[in-house]
Amino acid sequence: MQHLISSSASYPNIFGFLIPALTGIVGANVQGAAEPLFATHKMHICSFLLATSGYCGALAADVKSRRSGANSSQFWRLVAVNLGSLSSVSLVSTLAECSVGNIILFTAWTCAGVIIFVYKYGKSFMAALRWLCYDILKPFFSTIFNLFQGDNTDTQLQLPPV
Repeated sequence: MQHLISSSASYPNIFGFLIPALTGIVGANVQGAAEPLFATHKMHICSFLLATSGYCGALAADVKSRRSGANSSQFWRLVAVNLGSLSSVSLVSTLAECSVGNIILFTAWTCAGVIIFVYKYGKSFMAALRWLCYDILKPFFSTIFNLFQGDNTDTQLQLPPV
């Protein structure tokens, strides 16, 4: 049981079952519809095809990097899991109304992009935020705070008489 949980190759098995199952459910849902699914949910289907193509590429890169023992295997595994999830979410979003499906799709793509960006560039991004906070914002706000904190009885604003 521990081997199944800790197996790094389990995500191809999960998506290898999930994506065809969802494709069958979506196909059965639109069977006999007046318009084809590509006409009514074009963005969702294009998103599914793009995510599935990217998933296949990331899976191949993950397998290749694991065989060569490269450190990039963990990154490609993360990309493959994200794109496999996006492909599943794209199919599920076709089952919802178009506007709700668009929101689901946009949110999923945004979250996946943020996850990959933070994984890849998180240290550089955090260093830039620390620099911004400690070197620019902290001195600026402490100067403003000190202006309000000091003894300003002689510099009080005098309102004109009414």
